[in-house]
Amino acid sequence: MIKFFNSMIFKGVVAHLLLFVILFMSSFDYNVAHFNSVLANYFFSLLFVLVFLIHQHRMIVNVSRQMNQIKNGYLTKDKLPKGTSEINELYGEILKLGEDIVRTQNNLENQRNQLDSILAYMIDGVIATDRRGKIIMANKSALHYLNTTEAELMQKNIVETLQISEQYNFYDLLEKEPEVVIETHDADNEAVSLHIKFALFRRESGFISGIIAVLHDMTEQDKSERERRLFVSNVSHELRTPLTSVKAYLEALEDGALDDKETAASFINVSLTETNRMIRMISDLLTLSRMDQDRIVLDKEIINLTAFLDHQLNRLDQILETDSSGLLTSDFTLVRNYSNRPIWVEIDTDKIAQVVDNIISNAFKYSPKGGVITISVETREKDVLISISDQGMGIPRADLVKIFDRFYRVDNASRNSKVGGTGLGLSIVHDIVKMHGGNIFANSEGEGKGTTFSFTLPYSSENTEVWDDFDDSF
Repeated sequence: MIKFFNSMIFKGVVAHLLLFVILFMSSFDYNVAHFNSVLANYFFSLLFVLVFLIHQHRMIVNVSRQMNQIKNGYLTKDKLPKGTSEINELYGEILKLGEDIVRTQNNLENQRNQLDSILAYMIDGVIATDRRGKIIMANKSALHYLNTTEAELMQKNIVETLQISEQYNFYDLLEKEPEVVIETHDADNEAVSLHIKFALFRRESGFISGIIAVLHDMTEQDKSERERRLFVSNVSHELRTPLTSVKAYLEALEDGALDDKETAASFINVSLTETNRMIRMISDLLTLSRMDQDRIVLDKEIINLTAFLDHQLNRLDQILETDSSGLLTSDFTLVRNYSNRPIWVEIDTDKIAQVVDNIISNAFKYSPKGGVITISVETREKDVLISISDQGMGIPRADLVKIFDRFYRVDNASRNSKVGGTGLGLSIVHDIVKMHGGNIFANSEGEGKGTTFSFTLPYSSENTEVWDDFDDSF
Protein backbone atom coordinates (compact mmCIF):
# COMPACT_ATOMS: atom_id res chain seq x y z
CA MET A 1 0.00 0.00 0.00
CA ILE A 2 2.83 2.40 0.88
CA LYS A 3 4.46 1.59 -2.44
CA PHE A 4 1.28 2.58 -4.27
CA PHE A 5 1.03 5.92 -2.39
CA ASN A 6 4.63 6.63 -3.42
CA SER A 7 4.00 5.70 -7.02
CA MET A 8 3.98 8.14 -9.92
CA ILE A 9 0.35 7.27 -10.78
CA PHE A 10 -0.98 8.14 -7.33
CA LYS A 11 0.98 11.38 -7.21
CA GLY A 12 -0.25 12.31 -10.71
CA VAL A 13 -3.89 11.69 -9.79
CA VAL A 14 -3.58 13.75 -6.60
CA ALA A 15 -1.89 16.58 -8.50
CA HIS A 16 -4.66 16.51 -11.12
CA LEU A 17 -7.36 16.54 -8.45
CA LEU A 18 -5.81 19.48 -6.64
CA LEU A 19 -5.44 21.39 -9.90
CA PHE A 20 -9.09 20.69 -10.77
CA VAL A 21 -10.32 21.80 -7.34
CA ILE A 22 -8.42 25.07 -7.63
CA LEU A 23 -9.80 25.77 -11.09
CA PHE A 24 -13.32 24.69 -10.11
CA MET A 25 -13.45 26.83 -6.97
CA SER A 26 -12.25 29.89 -8.86
CA SER A 27 -15.26 29.75 -11.17
CA PHE A 28 -17.78 28.13 -8.82
CA ASP A 29 -21.52 28.68 -9.38
CA TYR A 30 -24.60 26.61 -8.65
CA ASN A 31 -25.65 26.01 -12.21
CA VAL A 32 -26.37 22.30 -12.37
CA ALA A 33 -25.80 22.09 -16.09
CA HIS A 34 -22.49 23.83 -15.74
CA PHE A 35 -21.51 21.51 -12.86
CA ASN A 36 -22.26 18.41 -14.92
CA SER A 37 -20.18 19.76 -17.78
CA VAL A 38 -17.26 20.49 -15.50
CA LEU A 39 -17.55 17.05 -13.90
CA ALA A 40 -17.53 15.35 -17.30
CA ASN A 41 -14.47 17.32 -18.31
CA TYR A 42 -12.82 16.33 -15.07
CA PHE A 43 -13.28 12.59 -15.61
CA PHE A 44 -12.19 12.88 -19.23
CA SER A 45 -8.99 14.69 -18.27
CA LEU A 46 -8.44 12.23 -15.40
CA LEU A 47 -8.71 9.32 -17.83
CA PHE A 48 -6.17 10.98 -20.13
CA VAL A 49 -3.77 11.56 -17.22
CA LEU A 50 -4.14 7.96 -16.05
CA VAL A 51 -3.43 6.55 -19.50
CA PHE A 52 -0.38 8.77 -19.86
CA LEU A 53 0.94 7.97 -16.38
CA ILE A 54 0.36 4.23 -16.72
CA HIS A 55 2.22 4.27 -20.04
CA GLN A 56 5.15 6.15 -18.51
CA HIS A 57 5.08 3.85 -15.50
CA ARG A 58 5.31 0.78 -17.70
CA MET A 59 8.30 2.27 -19.50
CA ILE A 60 10.09 3.06 -16.23
CA VAL A 61 9.31 -0.41 -14.86
CA ASN A 62 10.73 -1.91 -18.05
CA VAL A 63 13.90 0.14 -17.70
CA SER A 64 14.18 -0.89 -14.04
CA ARG A 65 13.73 -4.57 -14.98
CA GLN A 66 16.44 -4.23 -17.61
CA MET A 67 18.84 -2.77 -15.04
CA ASN A 68 18.13 -5.65 -12.62
CA GLN A 69 18.85 -8.18 -15.38
CA ILE A 70 22.17 -6.46 -16.16
CA LYS A 71 23.02 -6.50 -12.47
CA ASN A 72 22.36 -10.25 -12.36
CA GLY A 73 24.50 -10.88 -15.43
CA TYR A 74 21.79 -11.14 -18.09
CA LEU A 75 21.17 -8.87 -21.03
CA THR A 76 17.88 -9.06 -22.91
CA LYS A 77 16.70 -6.37 -25.29
CA ASP A 78 13.00 -6.00 -24.51
CA LYS A 79 11.01 -3.84 -26.90
CA LEU A 80 10.28 -0.54 -25.18
CA PRO A 81 6.79 0.91 -25.72
CA LYS A 82 6.74 4.26 -27.45
CA GLY A 83 7.13 7.09 -25.03
CA THR A 84 9.01 10.25 -24.30
CA SER A 85 12.34 10.76 -25.99
CA GLU A 86 14.03 11.20 -22.61
CA ILE A 87 13.01 7.73 -21.42
CA ASN A 88 13.86 6.19 -24.79
CA GLU A 89 17.28 7.81 -24.65
CA LEU A 90 17.76 6.59 -21.07
CA TYR A 91 16.77 3.06 -22.11
CA GLY A 92 19.24 3.14 -25.01
CA GLU A 93 22.08 4.25 -22.76
CA ILE A 94 21.24 1.49 -20.28
CA LEU A 95 21.39 -1.08 -23.10
CA LYS A 96 24.80 0.21 -24.16
CA LEU A 97 25.97 0.09 -20.55
CA GLY A 98 24.67 -3.46 -20.27
CA GLU A 99 26.48 -4.52 -23.43
CA ASP A 100 29.71 -3.03 -22.11
CA ILE A 101 29.27 -4.77 -18.76
CA VAL A 102 28.51 -8.14 -20.38
CA ARG A 103 31.47 -7.77 -22.74
CA THR A 104 33.73 -6.93 -19.79
CA GLN A 105 32.37 -9.88 -17.82
CA ASN A 106 33.00 -12.21 -20.77
CA ASN A 107 36.55 -10.92 -21.14
CA LEU A 108 37.18 -11.40 -17.43
CA GLU A 109 35.67 -14.88 -17.58
CA ASN A 110 37.86 -15.80 -20.54
CA GLN A 111 40.95 -14.47 -18.80
CA ARG A 112 40.03 -16.39 -15.66
CA ASN A 113 39.51 -19.59 -17.66
CA GLN A 114 42.87 -19.08 -19.37
CA LEU A 115 44.54 -18.47 -16.00
CA ASP A 116 42.86 -21.57 -14.55
CA SER A 117 44.06 -23.64 -17.52
CA ILE A 118 47.60 -22.30 -17.19
CA LEU A 119 47.65 -23.03 -13.46
CA ALA A 120 46.10 -26.46 -13.96
CA TYR A 121 48.73 -27.58 -16.47
CA MET A 122 51.74 -25.89 -14.87
CA ILE A 123 54.49 -28.28 -13.77
CA ASP A 124 55.28 -25.97 -10.87
CA GLY A 125 52.91 -25.88 -7.94
CA VAL A 126 51.22 -22.57 -7.11
CA ILE A 127 49.57 -21.66 -3.78
CA ALA A 128 47.86 -18.34 -3.01
CA THR A 129 46.82 -17.05 0.43
CA ASP A 130 44.79 -14.23 1.84
CA ARG A 131 46.35 -11.48 3.95
CA ARG A 132 46.22 -13.70 7.05
CA GLY A 133 48.05 -16.62 5.46
CA LYS A 134 45.03 -18.86 4.91
CA ILE A 135 45.23 -20.76 1.62
CA ILE A 136 42.60 -19.67 -0.91
CA MET A 137 43.90 -21.35 -4.08
CA ALA A 138 46.17 -24.22 -5.11
CA ASN A 139 46.71 -25.80 -8.51
CA LYS A 140 46.87 -29.52 -9.29
CA SER A 141 50.65 -29.69 -9.19
CA ALA A 142 50.75 -28.23 -5.69
CA LEU A 143 48.17 -30.77 -4.50
CA HIS A 144 50.22 -33.56 -6.09
CA TYR A 145 53.53 -32.43 -4.59
CA LEU A 146 52.04 -32.02 -1.11
CA ASN A 147 49.98 -35.24 -1.35
CA THR A 148 46.75 -33.59 -0.24
CA THR A 149 43.32 -32.57 -1.49
CA GLU A 150 41.92 -29.14 -2.15
CA ALA A 151 39.35 -29.52 0.65
CA GLU A 152 42.07 -30.33 3.19
CA LEU A 153 44.36 -27.57 1.97
CA MET A 154 41.77 -24.80 2.18
CA GLN A 155 41.49 -25.29 5.93
CA LYS A 156 45.19 -24.74 6.63
CA ASN A 157 47.71 -21.94 6.93
CA ILE A 158 50.55 -21.93 4.38
CA VAL A 159 53.23 -22.15 7.09
CA GLU A 160 51.49 -25.19 8.54
CA THR A 161 51.04 -26.77 5.11
CA LEU A 162 54.69 -26.40 4.11
CA GLN A 163 55.84 -27.47 7.61
CA ILE A 164 58.22 -24.53 7.99
CA SER A 165 56.81 -23.14 11.23
CA GLU A 166 60.09 -23.76 13.07
CA GLN A 167 61.97 -21.40 10.73
CA TYR A 168 59.32 -18.87 9.67
CA ASN A 169 55.94 -17.47 10.55
CA PHE A 170 53.62 -15.88 8.00
CA TYR A 171 54.85 -12.35 8.69
CA ASP A 172 58.43 -13.50 8.08
CA LEU A 173 57.30 -14.65 4.63
CA LEU A 174 55.76 -11.23 3.99
CA GLU A 175 58.83 -9.30 5.11
CA LYS A 176 61.70 -11.48 3.84
CA GLU A 177 60.16 -13.36 0.88
CA PRO A 178 62.71 -16.16 1.46
CA GLU A 179 63.56 -19.14 -0.73
CA VAL A 180 62.83 -22.38 1.11
CA VAL A 181 63.76 -26.00 0.37
CA ILE A 182 61.61 -28.79 1.79
CA GLU A 183 61.78 -32.57 1.44
CA THR A 184 58.47 -34.40 1.23
CA HIS A 185 56.62 -37.27 -0.49
CA ASP A 186 54.23 -36.66 -3.36
CA ALA A 187 50.96 -38.41 -4.24
CA ASP A 188 52.95 -41.29 -5.81
CA ASN A 189 54.78 -41.72 -2.49
CA GLU A 190 58.05 -40.70 -4.12
CA ALA A 191 60.53 -38.47 -2.34
CA VAL A 192 60.67 -34.98 -3.86
CA SER A 193 62.81 -31.93 -3.18
CA LEU A 194 60.77 -28.72 -3.51
CA HIS A 195 62.37 -25.29 -3.90
CA ILE A 196 59.80 -22.69 -2.85
CA LYS A 197 59.81 -19.01 -3.76
CA PHE A 198 57.42 -16.48 -2.20
CA ALA A 199 56.05 -13.30 -3.75
CA LEU A 200 53.67 -10.69 -2.35
CA PHE A 201 50.27 -10.31 -3.95
CA ARG A 202 49.35 -6.62 -4.11
CA ARG A 203 46.28 -4.75 -5.26
CA GLU A 204 46.51 -1.73 -7.56
CA SER A 205 46.45 0.48 -4.50
CA GLY A 206 49.61 -1.22 -3.23
CA PHE A 207 47.80 -2.91 -0.34
CA ILE A 208 49.15 -6.43 0.37
CA SER A 209 46.27 -8.87 0.05
CA GLY A 210 48.20 -12.13 0.34
CA ILE A 211 51.21 -14.13 -0.74
CA ILE A 212 51.92 -16.48 -3.62
CA ALA A 213 54.19 -19.53 -3.22
CA VAL A 214 55.68 -21.28 -6.27
CA LEU A 215 56.78 -24.88 -5.68
CA HIS A 216 59.45 -26.07 -8.13
CA ASP A 217 60.41 -29.75 -8.20
CA MET A 218 64.22 -29.88 -8.10
CA THR A 219 64.48 -33.62 -7.44
CA GLU A 220 66.03 -34.51 -10.78
CA GLN A 221 68.32 -31.46 -10.80
CA ASP A 222 69.55 -32.23 -7.29
CA LYS A 223 70.04 -35.87 -8.23
CA SER A 224 71.99 -34.90 -11.34
CA GLU A 225 74.17 -32.54 -9.32
CA ARG A 226 74.88 -35.25 -6.75
CA GLU A 227 75.68 -37.73 -9.51
CA ARG A 228 77.98 -35.20 -11.18
CA ARG A 229 79.90 -34.62 -7.95
CA LEU A 230 80.05 -38.37 -7.31
CA PHE A 231 81.18 -38.97 -10.89
CA VAL A 232 84.03 -36.48 -10.61
CA SER A 233 85.02 -37.91 -7.24
CA ASN A 234 84.98 -41.50 -8.52
CA VAL A 235 86.91 -40.69 -11.68
CA SER A 236 89.53 -38.85 -9.64
CA HIS A 237 89.82 -41.77 -7.23
CA GLU A 238 89.90 -44.48 -9.91
CA LEU A 239 92.60 -42.66 -11.89
CA ARG A 240 94.65 -41.53 -8.91
CA THR A 241 95.00 -45.03 -7.47
CA PRO A 242 96.67 -46.68 -10.53
CA LEU A 243 98.69 -43.55 -11.27
CA THR A 244 100.04 -43.55 -7.73
CA SER A 245 100.91 -47.22 -8.06
CA VAL A 246 102.66 -46.73 -11.42
CA LYS A 247 104.57 -43.72 -10.08
CA ALA A 248 105.76 -45.71 -7.06
CA TYR A 249 107.02 -48.56 -9.20
CA LEU A 250 108.75 -46.22 -11.66
CA GLU A 251 110.47 -44.42 -8.78
CA ALA A 252 111.60 -47.78 -7.38
CA LEU A 253 113.01 -48.72 -10.76
CA GLU A 254 114.79 -45.38 -10.95
CA ASP A 255 116.27 -45.90 -7.47
CA GLY A 256 117.99 -49.13 -8.47
CA ALA A 257 115.35 -51.84 -8.76
CA LEU A 258 116.01 -51.85 -12.49
CA ASP A 259 119.26 -53.72 -11.84
CA ASP A 260 117.31 -56.65 -10.36
CA LYS A 261 115.84 -58.21 -13.49
CA GLU A 262 113.21 -60.30 -11.65
CA THR A 263 111.99 -57.37 -9.54
CA ALA A 264 112.10 -55.00 -12.50
CA ALA A 265 110.02 -57.38 -14.61
CA SER A 266 107.44 -57.65 -11.82
CA PHE A 267 107.25 -53.86 -11.41
CA ILE A 268 106.92 -53.33 -15.16
CA ASN A 269 104.19 -55.98 -15.37
CA VAL A 270 102.18 -54.28 -12.59
CA SER A 271 102.65 -50.89 -14.23
CA LEU A 272 101.40 -52.23 -17.55
CA THR A 273 98.39 -53.80 -15.81
CA GLU A 274 97.49 -50.52 -14.11
CA THR A 275 98.05 -48.60 -17.34
CA ASN A 276 95.74 -50.96 -19.23
CA ARG A 277 93.17 -50.49 -16.49
CA MET A 278 93.29 -46.72 -16.94
CA ILE A 279 93.01 -47.10 -20.71
CA ARG A 280 89.92 -49.31 -20.29
CA MET A 281 88.38 -46.77 -17.93
CA ILE A 282 88.98 -43.88 -20.30
CA SER A 283 87.58 -45.93 -23.17
CA ASP A 284 84.47 -46.70 -21.10
CA LEU A 285 84.09 -43.05 -20.16
CA LEU A 286 84.31 -42.02 -23.81
CA THR A 287 81.69 -44.64 -24.69
CA LEU A 288 79.32 -43.34 -21.99
CA SER A 289 79.93 -39.77 -23.11
CA ARG A 290 79.02 -40.62 -26.70
CA MET A 291 75.89 -42.40 -25.46
CA ASP A 292 74.88 -39.40 -23.37
CA GLN A 293 75.27 -37.17 -26.43
CA ASP A 294 73.42 -39.61 -28.71
CA ARG A 295 76.50 -39.86 -30.89
CA ILE A 296 76.40 -43.67 -31.10
CA VAL A 297 74.35 -45.01 -34.01
CA LEU A 298 73.31 -48.65 -33.86
CA ASP A 299 74.20 -50.74 -36.88
CA LYS A 300 71.20 -53.04 -36.73
CA GLU A 301 70.58 -56.17 -38.74
CA ILE A 302 68.06 -58.98 -38.54
CA ILE A 303 69.80 -62.08 -37.16
CA ASN A 304 68.91 -65.42 -35.60
CA LEU A 305 69.32 -64.82 -31.87
CA THR A 306 69.76 -68.53 -31.12
CA ALA A 307 72.66 -68.87 -33.56
CA PHE A 308 74.13 -65.57 -32.31
CA LEU A 309 74.14 -66.77 -28.68
CA ASP A 310 75.63 -70.13 -29.72
CA HIS A 311 78.45 -68.31 -31.47
CA GLN A 312 79.21 -66.16 -28.41
CA LEU A 313 79.05 -69.07 -25.98
CA ASN A 314 81.22 -71.29 -28.19
CA ARG A 315 83.86 -68.59 -28.13
CA LEU A 316 83.66 -68.39 -24.33
CA ASP A 317 83.87 -72.18 -24.08
CA GLN A 318 87.15 -72.07 -25.99
CA ILE A 319 88.46 -69.39 -23.61
CA LEU A 320 87.56 -71.57 -20.62
CA GLU A 321 89.32 -74.58 -22.17
CA THR A 322 92.48 -72.78 -23.23
CA ASP A 323 92.82 -70.12 -20.51
CA SER A 324 96.47 -69.69 -19.65
CA SER A 325 96.27 -66.27 -18.05
CA GLY A 326 95.46 -67.62 -14.61
CA LEU A 327 92.50 -65.29 -14.30
CA LEU A 328 89.93 -68.08 -14.41
CA THR A 329 91.15 -70.13 -11.47
CA SER A 330 87.81 -71.88 -10.92
CA ASP A 331 85.93 -74.37 -13.06
CA PHE A 332 82.93 -72.97 -14.93
CA THR A 333 80.34 -74.65 -17.09
CA LEU A 334 78.17 -72.75 -19.59
CA VAL A 335 74.71 -74.30 -19.91
CA ARG A 336 72.38 -73.42 -22.82
CA ASN A 337 68.79 -73.48 -21.59
CA TYR A 338 67.05 -72.77 -24.88
CA SER A 339 65.98 -74.65 -27.99
CA ASN A 340 67.54 -74.47 -31.43
CA ARG A 341 64.39 -72.89 -32.87
CA PRO A 342 65.33 -69.72 -34.78
CA ILE A 343 64.39 -66.45 -33.09
CA TRP A 344 64.73 -63.50 -35.44
CA VAL A 345 65.52 -60.11 -33.88
CA GLU A 346 66.92 -56.84 -35.18
CA ILE A 347 70.00 -55.83 -33.18
CA ASP A 348 73.48 -54.36 -33.38
CA THR A 349 75.44 -57.60 -33.00
CA ASP A 350 78.64 -55.93 -31.75
CA LYS A 351 76.80 -54.05 -29.01
CA ILE A 352 74.70 -57.03 -27.84
CA ALA A 353 77.84 -59.20 -27.90
CA GLN A 354 79.34 -56.61 -25.53
CA VAL A 355 76.32 -56.99 -23.26
CA VAL A 356 76.58 -60.79 -23.14
CA ASP A 357 80.36 -60.71 -22.64
CA ASN A 358 80.13 -58.19 -19.82
CA ILE A 359 77.45 -60.10 -17.88
CA ILE A 360 79.22 -63.46 -18.25
CA SER A 361 82.59 -61.86 -17.37
CA ASN A 362 80.99 -60.55 -14.16
CA ALA A 363 79.76 -64.07 -13.47
CA PHE A 364 83.37 -65.28 -13.78
CA LYS A 365 84.65 -62.50 -11.49
CA TYR A 366 82.05 -62.80 -8.76
CA SER A 367 81.89 -66.62 -8.64
CA PRO A 368 85.14 -67.49 -6.85
CA LYS A 369 84.10 -71.13 -6.47
CA GLY A 370 83.14 -71.51 -10.11
CA GLY A 371 79.95 -73.39 -10.91
CA VAL A 372 77.28 -73.42 -13.59
CA ILE A 373 76.40 -70.34 -15.62
CA THR A 374 73.01 -70.80 -17.27
CA ILE A 375 71.86 -68.87 -20.32
CA SER A 376 68.08 -68.95 -20.90
CA VAL A 377 65.93 -67.51 -23.68
CA GLU A 378 62.16 -66.97 -23.52
CA THR A 379 60.02 -65.50 -26.29
CA ARG A 380 57.08 -63.42 -25.14
CA GLU A 381 54.34 -61.45 -26.89
CA LYS A 382 56.36 -58.33 -27.68
CA ASP A 383 59.90 -59.13 -26.61
CA VAL A 384 62.42 -61.89 -26.01
CA LEU A 385 63.91 -62.34 -22.53
CA ILE A 386 67.57 -63.40 -22.19
CA SER A 387 68.64 -64.43 -18.68
CA ILE A 388 72.15 -65.26 -17.45
CA SER A 389 72.35 -66.91 -14.01
CA ASP A 390 75.42 -67.76 -11.94
CA GLN A 391 76.12 -69.47 -8.61
CA GLY A 392 78.40 -66.76 -7.28
CA MET A 393 78.55 -64.25 -4.46
CA GLY A 394 75.09 -62.81 -5.01
CA ILE A 395 73.97 -59.21 -4.50
CA PRO A 396 72.21 -57.78 -1.42
CA ARG A 397 68.65 -56.66 -2.15
CA ALA A 398 69.42 -53.06 -1.20
CA ASP A 399 72.07 -52.88 -3.94
CA LEU A 400 70.03 -54.36 -6.80
CA VAL A 401 68.47 -51.04 -7.85
CA LYS A 402 71.86 -49.29 -7.89
CA ILE A 403 74.13 -51.72 -9.68
CA PHE A 404 73.57 -50.05 -13.07
CA ASP A 405 74.68 -46.66 -11.72
CA ARG A 406 78.07 -45.43 -12.89
CA PHE A 407 80.97 -46.43 -10.62
CA TYR A 408 78.62 -48.20 -8.22
CA ARG A 409 80.13 -51.34 -6.79
CA VAL A 410 78.73 -53.68 -4.15
CA ASP A 411 80.81 -53.52 -0.97
CA ASN A 412 81.53 -57.22 -0.61
CA ALA A 413 82.74 -57.33 -4.23
CA SER A 414 84.87 -54.21 -3.99
CA ARG A 415 86.68 -55.66 -0.98
CA ASN A 416 87.60 -58.79 -2.92
CA SER A 417 91.21 -58.36 -3.96
CA LYS A 418 90.75 -60.57 -7.03
CA VAL A 419 87.96 -58.44 -8.45
CA GLY A 420 88.99 -55.63 -10.79
CA GLY A 421 87.17 -53.38 -13.18
CA THR A 422 86.17 -49.79 -13.66
CA GLY A 423 82.64 -49.92 -12.27
CA LEU A 424 81.29 -48.71 -15.61
CA GLY A 425 80.58 -51.98 -17.41
CA LEU A 426 77.01 -52.50 -16.20
CA SER A 427 76.20 -48.86 -16.84
CA ILE A 428 77.31 -49.28 -20.46
CA VAL A 429 75.31 -52.52 -20.71
CA HIS A 430 72.24 -50.74 -19.37
CA ASP A 431 72.53 -47.95 -21.95
CA ILE A 432 73.07 -50.39 -24.83
CA VAL A 433 69.94 -52.36 -23.94
CA LYS A 434 67.94 -49.13 -23.60
CA MET A 435 69.15 -48.00 -27.02
CA HIS A 436 67.69 -51.22 -28.45
CA GLY A 437 64.33 -50.47 -26.83
CA GLY A 438 64.70 -53.14 -24.14
CA ASN A 439 65.01 -53.30 -20.37
CA ILE A 440 67.60 -54.85 -18.07
CA PHE A 441 67.30 -55.89 -14.43
CA ALA A 442 68.91 -58.19 -11.88
CA ASN A 443 67.58 -60.62 -9.29
CA SER A 444 69.37 -62.24 -6.37
CA GLU A 445 68.19 -64.13 -3.34
CA GLY A 446 70.99 -62.54 -1.35
CA GLU A 447 74.68 -62.92 -0.64
CA GLY A 448 76.12 -66.31 -1.57
CA LYS A 449 73.05 -67.37 -3.55
CA GLY A 450 73.99 -66.29 -7.05
CA THR A 451 72.64 -63.61 -9.36
CA THR A 452 70.46 -63.57 -12.47
CA PHE A 453 70.83 -60.75 -14.99
CA SER A 454 67.98 -60.49 -17.47
CA PHE A 455 67.46 -58.19 -20.43
CA THR A 456 64.81 -57.91 -23.10
CA LEU A 457 64.93 -57.13 -26.81
CA PRO A 458 62.00 -56.18 -29.05
CA TYR A 459 60.61 -59.23 -30.82
CA SER A 460 57.69 -60.12 -33.06
CA SER A 461 56.58 -63.65 -33.92
CA GLU A 462 55.71 -62.38 -37.41
CA ASN A 463 59.42 -61.80 -38.09
CA THR A 464 60.17 -65.41 -37.17
CA GLU A 465 57.51 -66.71 -39.57
CA VAL A 466 58.91 -64.58 -42.42
CA TRP A 467 62.58 -65.40 -41.85
CA ASP A 468 62.26 -69.09 -40.99
CA ASP A 469 62.79 -69.98 -44.64
CA PHE A 470 66.21 -68.32 -44.66
CA ASP A 471 69.51 -69.68 -43.46
CA ASP A 472 69.52 -69.61 -39.65
CA SER A 473 73.28 -69.55 -39.29
CA PHE A 474 74.91 -66.53 -37.67
